[in-house]
Amino acid sequence: MFNIVENYMELKKNMGTLINKSGYKNAFLAEQIGIPAPTFSVKKQRGSWTEAEMKKILDIIQNEKLEDFFFLELMRAESNEPRYPVSDLKKEMGW
Repeated sequence: MFNIVENYMELKKNMGTLINKSGYKNAFLAEQIGIPAPTFSVKKQRGSWTEAEMKKILDIIQNEKLEDFFFLELMRAESNEPRYPVSDLKKEMGW
């Protein structure tokens, strides 16, 4: 469950980057989700999206290239976490 919350927080923090990478204009996305363009720009800078706004934006901008970018960012974020060989895990489990 903690991992889900971390992923959500990471997504919310990186929405501005995802929007930039998508190639869509702020004004277009603002219109599509029903908020004024200046409000959209402020939310993009602050990362203050609601869950509903995030879903609407992702429904518009989601594509394979963007998914690849986000997956790469997640992999980079996890690259500093310690890695353990399978043999160590087997020892702990008594296999």
